[in-house]
Amino acid sequence: MQPMWGDLQQQWPWAMAYAAVVEHGGFTAAAKVLGVSKALLSKQVQQLERSLGTQLLYRTTRKLHLTEAGQLYLAHCRDWQTRLQAANVELAEQGQQVSGHLRLTVPTSFGGVFMATALMAFRQQYPQITVELDLSTVPRDLEAEGYDLAIRANLPPPERLICRPLALVHDWLVASPECLAQQAAITQPQDLAQVPCLLNMHFPQAQIWELSRAGQLQHVTVQAPFQANDYALIRNFALLGAGVARLPGYLVGADVAAGRLIRVLPDYQLRGLAMYMIYPQRLPQPAKVRALVDFLARWFAAPAQAQLLS
Repeated sequence: MQPMWGDLQQQWPWAMAYAAVVEHGGFTAAAKVLGVSKALLSKQVQQLERSLGTQLLYRTTRKLHLTEAGQLYLAHCRDWQTRLQAANVELAEQGQQVSGHLRLTVPTSFGGVFMATALMAFRQQYPQITVELDLSTVPRDLEAEGYDLAIRANLPPPERLICRPLALVHDWLVASPECLAQQAAITQPQDLAQVPCLLNMHFPQAQIWELSRAGQLQHVTVQAPFQANDYALIRNFALLGAGVARLPGYLVGADVAAGRLIRVLPDYQLRGLAMYMIYPQRLPQPAKVRALVDFLARWFAAPAQAQLLS
C-alpha cells in the first residue's frame, strides 16, 4: 500500500533527521550542527522507524550501526538531498546569464564540417560562454580529463555518463570520373570486389561493406590499394582517382554536386552511423552544459543540418 501524501510530508523532517544523525556519526554531533536537542532527534528517528515499520539503526556505547533497511533508506535520503540541492541551483540560475568555459571533444571530420557553424550560433545566443574544442577520434576520459561533452559514434552507453542521441550519419560510395572510366560498370554490390576501393581502418572489419536495397541485404569484401584512418585523407585519395571510397554524405555532397566525385550504386544504402552526445552525470548539471546539449539537439535537427546528414 502506497503512503498517502500527508504521511510523506510527516516523514520528511524525520528522514532528514535520520540522514543527519548518520552523516555526523551520532545524535549529539548532529544535534549540535542542526541546532536542536539530542532528545528531539532521537524522537524523530524513532517516529520514522515506527512509521516505516522497520528498524533503521541500532546503538552501541560508541557507535551507530545501520541495519540493511537503514542502509537502503539512507541511500534514498541522500538522493533526495542531492535533488533538492540541484533544484535550488537551477532555480537560482533562472534569469541569470549562462556563462563559463566549455571543453568539448568531437570526431575530426564531423567537427570540421559542423562545429564552427554550430558553436558560432551557440555563442550568439550565449555570448558569455567560451569554448575549447578537441578534434579527435581518440576516446577521452571526460571526468579525468575535464571535458564537459563529447560527440562520439556508435558507442554503447558508458557507465556514469549520460548518452543522448544526436544524429544519424549516412555514408555514400563515391569515386572520381577518371577512376570510374577505367573500370567496368558497377551495377551491383558484388562488382565492388573487382575494383580498387579505399578503406577506413579506424573501423573493425573495414573491408566488408554492407549494402541494402528494398529490404535485401548484401555483403561484399573489397580490395584496397590504400587504407587510412582519416576521412579527409580518404576523400583526397578518391579525388585523385585512387578508388571507390565510403565517406559520409556531409563530407562529399559538394564534390558530387560539382562533378568532382560521382555516387556509386546510389540506389543502395549503407548502414547509418549513430552519433551521440556524451557527458558526465552531475547533480546539479551545470547550466552551460544544459544549454549546449539542448542547443545542439535543436541545431542538428534543423532542416539544413538534417539534409546534410541524410
